[in-house]
Order: sequence, then structure tokens, then C-alpha cells
Amino acid sequence: MVHETTRHTRDFTVITNRLLQHPTIGGVAIAVGCHMMSVAEGTSVTIRCLADRLGFSRQKVADALHALEEHGYLRRTVIRTAGGRLITRTVICHSPGAPDRPASRPRPRKPAAKPGPVPAPSPPSTRAASPATPRSLPSVPRPGFPAQELLRAALHVLIDLRDTNPRLYVSEAEAEHLTPGVAAWLERGVPPETVRDALASDLPGERFRRPAAFLAHRLTAKLPPAPPLTAPPPTKPTAPTARPLLHCEACDTCFRAPEATACPSCKNPDTTPAAYQPPRC
Repeated sequence: MVHETTRHTRDFTVITNRLLQHPTIGGVAIAVGCHMMSVAEGTSVTIRCLADRLGFSRQKVADALHALEEHGYLRRTVIRTAGGRLITRTVICHSPGAPDRPASRPRPRKPAAKPGPVPAPSPPSTRAASPATPRSLPSVPRPGFPAQELLRAALHVLIDLRDTNPRLYVSEAEAEHLTPGVAAWLERGVPPETVRDALASDLPGERFRRPAAFLAHRLTAKLPPAPPLTAPPPTKPTAPTARPLLHCEACDTCFRAPEATACPSCKNPDTTPAAYQPPRC
């Protein structure tokens, strides 16, 4: 056999022959390990995602991950995030058992300087530390009424994007920045499925450097128009109800009053409805 080699300058991965020619780890484990070493940090490497990408069954992928763990090529630990959610942290080891980097030589100590006047302590800063936010992410739209149910539904849309396409994986801080933008879409009456399709369809062919920046741009550029505000239909005014016309035979007087009302002129209690009803104006 003769090797035909080419010098690579981009899009390549250095993998040791210790894994590629491992005698007992198995071909599926070697394929899974090489794939995990070649993808970028932050890529989703769940059993389902790996099975979909490589064409293996989920049971074979699970067995391959266990084999990589047994031989030191993989470490998986369960950690709790600041929000209280449990996630699995996966570390792929390119050279398991490699010695640590040699420590740098200690520099010679300089002679101690003569003690001088001690400066006065500076007053403590009263400026509150700003929370950590994703650096240089584009701004996203904001909902008019950011209710908790609306923001929770928007966060579920971002989580579903990771399962729809692993290239759209975002960190917890990036998801916190993008959630109001998705909530603005949902507030305008767009269903969650339509939001997910608008963000995950027609993706560019090249690899993303920052998927969160790409999603922030799409949330702003493709924002649908707000539904028009329609006034309620005007209500028709109700005509006032006229009292019936009563007739008193004793004094031949007509007057308007509720039925069985005595005549105001002669106090006769026996009044009857008048036979003639004048038309309403």
C-alpha cells in the first residue's frame, strides 16, 4: 500500500492512531469517537443526534459511548445549572492518559524594594456589577407584555430548535438573550411551529461560528407585522320604553302610568288601558 498525502490547511482534525487502530474498542466506537473529535465545541452529542448523523442505531451508539468511557476517551458528568436544571457535560479526550504540560521554570526573584508610604485605600465602588451577557450579539425584538407564560413558551421554541437541527445549539446565556425575540413573534399571533420553521429553514451551507447571532438576525429581519387593532362594533342605542296609556271612565281622562294605577284627577282606582294608542314620534 502507498499513501497519497495532501497537506491540509483548513477543515481537518488530528486523531491519534491509538484510537484509529485500537484492537478491542470496536469500529462503531472508533467512528463515533472520530466524529465527536471533529465537531465544534457546543455541538449536541446526545445519543439521538449521533444516531441520526452517523446512521447507527441508538443502542449501538450507546454501547459505543460506554466503550469510549471505559478506555478513557470520553467523560460524562451531570451538573446543575444556575436555573436548577440538570444537564450532561460531555468531554471528549483526544489523548487519554497524556501527561500534564510541564510547568514553567520559576523566575529569579527580584530584590525586595524598600518599603514606601502605604497608599490610602480607595473607596469601594458603588457601581453594581452588570450581569454577564453574550458579547456582540445583535439586538432582538421585545414583546409589549412579557408575561411569564409567554417567555416560557418562547424558551421551549429555542429548545426544540436544538433537536430540529444540532447546528442551532445555543448556550444558556444566549437563550436568555434570544427568548424575548421569540416571545415578540408569539405575541403577534405566530404559532410556535411557524416560528421554528422560519428560524430553522433555508440554512446556509457553511458552518456557523455563532448560531445565536444568526438566530438574532433572523428574529429581527423576519419579524412579522403586528395585527391591526380593531375597535369593537358600535352598539345600537335602545329606545326608551314608553309607559302604557290608561283611561279613566269616571272623569274621561287619559294618562300614562303603569297598569292598575289610580287616576291622578279623580283618584278612581278602576282604570283600563286606553283603546287608542297614539303613534310614537
